[in-house]
Parts: sequence; structure tokens; C-alpha cells
Amino acid sequence: MEGQLKVSAVQVSVQDGNIDVNMANVERMAMKIAENEKGVDLILFHEACLESGTPHEKFDEAVTERVVEFWKKIAAKTGSNILAGRLERRDGKIYNKATVFSPDGRILADYAKIHLYNSERDTIEPGDKLSIFELNGMKIGIMICADFGFPELSRKYATAGVDVLAVSSSWAYPDDDLWEICNRARSSENGIYVVSCDRTGPTSKGLVKVGRSMVCDPDGFILANLVEKTDTYYVQTIYKSEVDKRHQTMKWLEWIRPELYPNL
Repeated sequence: MEGQLKVSAVQVSVQDGNIDVNMANVERMAMKIAENEKGVDLILFHEACLESGTPHEKFDEAVTERVVEFWKKIAAKTGSNILAGRLERRDGKIYNKATVFSPDGRILADYAKIHLYNSERDTIEPGDKLSIFELNGMKIGIMICADFGFPELSRKYATAGVDVLAVSSSWAYPDDDLWEICNRARSSENGIYVVSCDRTGPTSKGLVKVGRSMVCDPDGFILANLVEKTDTYYVQTIYKSEVDKRHQTMKWLEWIRPELYPNL
């Protein structure tokens, strides 16, 4: 329906280095949504959802193609647009991406992570472009994990007219409080929705992911939060009218002075 979106995010159990198991778990959860919920416009899955823990030397272009075809299949089977965190090997380089697959086989948006985290900086090629797509008259901008900690990026999206930030992540403890702060701050300071999907549970490297996939409204209030649960999802309807109303009462996007900032 024009001016509103029904969004979902899945906290799915995954095994590092086991793409086959991860595909089975993702498909099971995606079909659970398709069978039990009606009219979901967009389903989010976390950063590098299928490929986490796969050694980069084993991650070639054939694996990339297999992963892309899998996500296309999931979009077709569910009838929903899928925003999938994934890795991509191309021309000898690896990118950390979030890609939106439509049920009819199109790619609506393809974003490469701009702000790389820790060891990613040694192996991943950074992106350099915003990625905005539109569903039901609402503009959606994509970010991945560490991007969330850079308010410059979310402000750039907001001034480009997005109504929603869609964030695919694999955020770990002990920065659990920072994760919630970023969700609430990026929404409230820009007067837009934030819908996020984060991995939950332990990894093979000893990290524990925070989960807490959530929806924050344009005032920064949390409308949905999956806490640390596994194999679960939320469904939340969001409205462009709420974004417009927030912009009428909180005019920070009108009051910014970018011409001054380089000289401060």
C-alpha cells in the first residue's frame, strides 16, 4: 500500500563456514514468514548471513553466484523483497554487501559497505556510494554494521530524502549499548525510521553477537526488538506520514549548515 511498508527482520541460526546449513535455516525461516504473515514488503537478513566464517581463499566467484541465485529463489518463493547481507568476490576483490532482491528476479539495490571494521580493512574492498531504493512510495537507504557508527552517512541519506534506513549487521558484545544507541540516535536525529537486522549468538571466533534486531520510529522510540532470541522475526508496519510529521516538528534537516563544516 502506498505510503506504508510492512517490514520484517529475521534472527536466524547460522553456522560459521557452513553455507549449506545456513541456506536451509534461512529458507525455513523465510517460508515461516511467508506462510504466517500477509503482505510483508521487505524481509531483512543479517550481514554476510550465509558466508560468515568461510575462508576467503575458498570464496570464489562460483560461490558468489550460488549465493545470489539462492537469494533470488527466496524472494520468489516468499513473494517479498529480500534485503540480504552477503559477500561478493569480483575481479579478485571481496566486497561486503547488502542487496535487495525482488520476487520477480530483479536487483533493486546493491550496496557495498563503506566503513570497514578492524580486520575487514585487510581483506575487504570498501564501497564508496549510497544505495537508495523505493517501495510503496517510501525511500529506503542501506547501511551495514560499522556504517551505523558514522552519523555523517545517515545524515547524507536523510538529506537525500530517505524515509527509512535499513541496516544489515553482525554487531558484537561488549558494544551492545552502542548498538541500541545507534538505532535510536540515527532515527531520532534524522526524523526517519531505522529497521535493523543483527546476528545473534556465539561465533567460531569467540565473539557473541548482540541480536536486538529492531525498528525505531522517527522519534527514536523502539517499536520492535527481538532481543537475543534465535530463529525468530518481527513484522512491523511503518508509515511515511510519521516521517513527514516528524520533519514538521523537528527541523534539524532544514537547519544544517554544511557550507560551514569544512572550515570549523
